[in-house]
Amino acid sequence: MKMSLVVRATTKLISPFLVAYAAYLMIYGQMSPGGGFQAGVILAVSVILLIVSQGYKSVKKRFRMREVGTIEGFSALGLVLLGLIGTIFGGFFYNFLKGWWSGGTVPIFNISVGLKVGAAFVMVFYVMMRWVESD
Repeated sequence: MKMSLVVRATTKLISPFLVAYAAYLMIYGQMSPGGGFQAGVILAVSVILLIVSQGYKSVKKRFRMREVGTIEGFSALGLVLLGLIGTIFGGFFYNFLKGWWSGGTVPIFNISVGLKVGAAFVMVFYVMMRWVESD
């Protein structure tokens, strides 16, 4: 089901700004309230808005389920590696990059969490849409 022309055009204009804001929250989330989870939700909302306004089939061509699953898997792997490398340097999720740049490992953690949460929400929405389509 596609929405009106105004809704489709507005959603196409808003989605890139949502992605940019999500990227900002992932990278600079340790400086102010916000971070990986909020950025992941905003990232997922930008894709879900496109799905609702443009239609599931047209968006599914650009954001394939396999690619979304790959992003989720690599972000989970990044979180595990970040925890294990921190353990080697002194403690689980130890901030071993503390002196290198602002935030140390926190921006890397936020990026991994943001991608993981965003991909997971998009996958859940894909599964729900697939279930609704089969009726």
